[in-house]
Amino acid sequence: MNIRNAMKKAALTAILVAVIVSVFWLTQKKLTNNVTYSIFIAGLAAVALRYFYYRYVYEAVRELKHTRKAKLEAKGFREHHERLEEEIRKLTAELSSANLKLKAEIANRPLDQRKLQQRLKHLNCLYGLSKIVHLQDISLEQIFQEMVNLIRDAYQYPDAVCVRITFDGIPYETDNFRKSELSQYAPIKARRENVGAIRIYYLGTKVEDSEGPFFKEEGDLLNAIAKWLGTIVERKEVEEELRQFRNLIDQSNDCIFVIEPKWGRFLDVNSKACDSLRYTRKELLDLMTIENIEDIEESMPNDSSWQEQIKELKVKTDIVKESWYLRKDGTRFPVEASLKLLTQEKQDYIIAIARDITERKRAETELEAAHKQLVETARKVGMAEVATGVLHNVGNVLNSTSVTTESIQKRVRNSKVSYLNDAAGMLEEHASELGTFMTTDERGKKLPAFLANLSKELIAEQGCSLEALETLTRHVEHMAEIIQLQQSYGKTKALTEPVSIAELVEDAIRINADALTQHRVEVKRELADLPLVLLDCHKVLQILTNLISNAKYAVSDSGRDEKILTIRLTEPEGGYIRLEVSDNGIGITEENLTRIFEHGFTTKKDGYGFGLHSAALAAKEMNGSLTVHSDGPGKGAVFTLELPFKTQETAK
Repeated sequence: MNIRNAMKKAALTAILVAVIVSVFWLTQKKLTNNVTYSIFIAGLAAVALRYFYYRYVYEAVRELKHTRKAKLEAKGFREHHERLEEEIRKLTAELSSANLKLKAEIANRPLDQRKLQQRLKHLNCLYGLSKIVHLQDISLEQIFQEMVNLIRDAYQYPDAVCVRITFDGIPYETDNFRKSELSQYAPIKARRENVGAIRIYYLGTKVEDSEGPFFKEEGDLLNAIAKWLGTIVERKEVEEELRQFRNLIDQSNDCIFVIEPKWGRFLDVNSKACDSLRYTRKELLDLMTIENIEDIEESMPNDSSWQEQIKELKVKTDIVKESWYLRKDGTRFPVEASLKLLTQEKQDYIIAIARDITERKRAETELEAAHKQLVETARKVGMAEVATGVLHNVGNVLNSTSVTTESIQKRVRNSKVSYLNDAAGMLEEHASELGTFMTTDERGKKLPAFLANLSKELIAEQGCSLEALETLTRHVEHMAEIIQLQQSYGKTKALTEPVSIAELVEDAIRINADALTQHRVEVKRELADLPLVLLDCHKVLQILTNLISNAKYAVSDSGRDEKILTIRLTEPEGGYIRLEVSDNGIGITEENLTRIFEHGFTTKKDGYGFGLHSAALAAKEMNGSLTVHSDGPGKGAVFTLELPFKTQETAK
């Protein structure tokens, strides 16, 4: 090939040289004898010839050569393809023959060898199942769908069987699935109940083999797979439950810790714990050792504190306590921690659940303040109840005072003292001629007699006014006496001092005296003779005044002719004295008995439900009690006040 190309190049070169020489000779003959000019023209001819050759001749020749070469290569490819097809046909025929021979050999092999081969297919199936179930994040649906093909391939006649796995009513089938008369069945059991099944259908023609289309080993394989799938179902369900449980724990509003007791190390924490303490999960798992436990909990300043808590846990098994936790930035917040000691597989664990009680502490503070305010309000309400009785009696006196005052005002408005002013004006008018006026003028002549009569009437009017003012003074003194009685107890607020209960009873009756008299209520006293008792006299007076006032209303509304209110003081019993206020009034219904001491509950049209509630609170504050009993409507009621019996002698 190289010689041929060299010869072509030599020929082309010779032609080129001949053309140049020819052009040079013609130039010398025809155009000029100048050698240089002739060489120049010959050179131009050579360049033009070379350009023409490469522009037209060379490209055409090269294209022709490529086309010829491509045709030759295509022809070679066709011939090669035909040879390959022939070889494939031969190989296919050889493989078919070999397959027939192999099937014949397999059929002629001993049964043990065929079973061994089938056993290998079974092992491959189980191995494939093992690989599937160990895949990360694979669902049960995917496992079942993969398994139907694995099971089919593990059978003696895979092309003649189809598989269906049913789980929770959902079928998973091979692509050639259809039912037939010949089948195998194995239930899938989980949680000790059937949750699904595997069924194999034989789709081929009748098999002459004595064992039928299914080996016994294939039935064993099917049962083994069903049992394994049941285990997988249980495991997947447990994993799902654990995942959901983990999600629930992470969504909990409480900090949850799993702690190793010996070293106080965190084994696990939830998201709330990380958020509350402002650590990452990794930081907490690395941080929590016995040496730096105080970085989290203020109540654990050292190793001994932790060990003491572990000892307490081993005795009580669980502890609930309040503590303070420290965040990563050093800020602190209160928690209520519940610690429980658990033992799993001979290993102890501590489950700690800590709840942020910042809001609870704030609410408790507010509630305590509100309670104090409520107690104070109740006390004031009780005082108001007593004051109401006082004011009622004062009001009765004020009615008389008002009548007296109105009488005085009427006398003052109708007083004839204004006539004296007219007489004085008349005298002043005639001061320059007073003698003449008194002797000659008719008005002047009558003036002395008029002044004498006016003086008598003014003296009489003064006497009536003084008498009315004395009456008004007595009324005011009466009101002052009642108010002074109330003030004498008000000054001893929250002060325990020796008092006579009998005197307190009389004072309470005196405060309600006008109302009792107005409604014609008979008060009976059955008072034991007791020594002075250490009590808060203001609270006792508050209770008694309220009970007597309520009893007065009860007997007034009963419509009875005989209205009786009984106050009974008994001898001390069991360290308590008992004071009963009973009446024969309208009584109390059964449903109202349970609510009568509630705040805001009242049966009065103009009541507010403060009196008995404040009275019950006052009794409780004195370590006593206030109870009520009634046999029903129309049968009266008995209110019983029990108070500790403590004298100055017993208090020493």
